[in-house]
Amino acid sequence: MIAQTSAQTPKKVVRVFIDVRESNFDKPSSVALNTLSERLTTAGFRVTTNKREAAIIVDGTITSRATPVTDEVKKQGGVNAEASASVRLLVGSEVIATSVERSGPGDWGVQQERVGEDRLVEVAGLVADDLFSPDLMHEVTGAVRDTGAATASRKNPAKSAAPAKKKPRKGVGFLEVVALVQNSAPEDRIVAALKKYGIKFKPRDAALNELRTAGASETVITAVKNSAVLV
Repeated sequence: MIAQTSAQTPKKVVRVFIDVRESNFDKPSSVALNTLSERLTTAGFRVTTNKREAAIIVDGTITSRATPVTDEVKKQGGVNAEASASVRLLVGSEVIATSVERSGPGDWGVQQERVGEDRLVEVAGLVADDLFSPDLMHEVTGAVRDTGAATASRKNPAKSAAPAKKKPRKGVGFLEVVALVQNSAPEDRIVAALKKYGIKFKPRDAALNELRTAGASETVITAVKNSAVLV
């Protein structure tokens, strides 16, 4: 009876506000923001434009810039670019995690804006993976989740960003714990993942309270508190 009641409990809508300044060769851009929004939405979060109603905030900067090319490439009118990102994850007013990523220079092209945008999409994907990787969801629940990367490739089939090398897991992210709880992952498996990987966010009171609001049991909260903090 308890299990049935729990299963019928509606999910709390977890709203995220993205406050990231993005530029492509010093010009305003939005492709990285679109990538982050799509990935978070696919993961089950509600991306909102109302900062006051958001429980979680992602802020920072994502920029692309020109990189040197060889004389041969220059003769052909070719350009290259790289992008970098520095973002913070806040719950309430407390910073609980940061993500600093840099793209590779990728393949050169002849359209500077397009090359820069490709790098922005790539580095936004790296940030999204750092905040929320579908790999953990698959490991804990067995569910396969679309990250939106395939959609991005379909939108730019002729010039997609170079695939990034997969990094070894360096802890469970806050958004990952929220998503596991929201998707009713088995408590013992969440605890096992926390013990195995540690966490890559600071278990401050605001973060713990938000996990409780999302539906985390005190067993999960205790496991978070006792996990190694890898930040």
